[in-house]
Amino acid sequence: MKRRDFVSTLGAGLVGSFMPPPPPPKRLRFVERWSWVMGQAVHVMVYAESDDLGLEACAKALAELRRLEGVFSVFDDASELCELNRCAGKRTLKASRDLWQAVYQADVFRKFTAGAFNPAVEPLMRVWGFHHSRHHAMPSPAELAAAREAVATATVKLSGVQSLSLPNSHTRLDLGGMAVGFAIDGSRLAFSDPGIHSAFIDVSGDCYGLGAPPGESDGWPVRIAGSTRVVRLRNSALATSSNLKSVIEIEGRILGHVMDPARGCPVDTKRQVTQLASAAVLADYLSTAALVTGRGYDHLWPTYFTE
Repeated sequence: MKRRDFVSTLGAGLVGSFMPPPPPPKRLRFVERWSWVMGQAVHVMVYAESDDLGLEACAKALAELRRLEGVFSVFDDASELCELNRCAGKRTLKASRDLWQAVYQADVFRKFTAGAFNPAVEPLMRVWGFHHSRHHAMPSPAELAAAREAVATATVKLSGVQSLSLPNSHTRLDLGGMAVGFAIDGSRLAFSDPGIHSAFIDVSGDCYGLGAPPGESDGWPVRIAGSTRVVRLRNSALATSSNLKSVIEIEGRILGHVMDPARGCPVDTKRQVTQLASAAVLADYLSTAALVTGRGYDHLWPTYFTE
């Protein structure tokens, strides 16, 4: 904050003994918007120097989420990810920067988690009835074996500038374990205007807090679902993985959508995992891997298991 310069006629004797009062703080405007993107509820909150600036930031963030939904959706045959899957075993795809980066990151995450997070899990998701299926039944031993083989032998080739290929014709990618986090991180650019003092974006429990709201210097307070614990997000993210939502019923069994790639079946646990991280995509994939393995990543960022 710049101090006012004194005019020379006041004399040197006044300098240091009189300090004009600081200008009053700018009144921040609170703007929030609700929407529905990626099949999930979205809540965006912004503290800005004007209503127009806040509204524009919210609109940009939601537009970016919708744009990336068109890249990563496995439920939209026109998405770029579906086009990549159709190219498996046939040809190289000249991918967008977003898809190339997401696939590259997903492959890095797969190696880092020793396969607990695996972007090639789509054949298992499909055979268990989570994709494009209205009739849910236990997969046959032959169907399950074929899906597990497709996951185990999947390879991804990244070459040249944004060139992607899936050499194995049975490989299919599903980026659902990280797409929301990737999209949240992408939408943060909507809050780059200096007139935006703080912002928060929540996609069905996956969150990122930019700065801190007025009166909350430690960051945005977020209560972990299923507990009384409150954490603070200041330029950081949180993601929760659970098999208690997005479920299907097969022969009286309720099965969640988080798949264990090694066992070839949905994770069977009543616990949920909440992961903090510096970026939403990191929180997303680490929470998925932690739910699969039952082990957290506290050596990196806090991990919370909730029964």
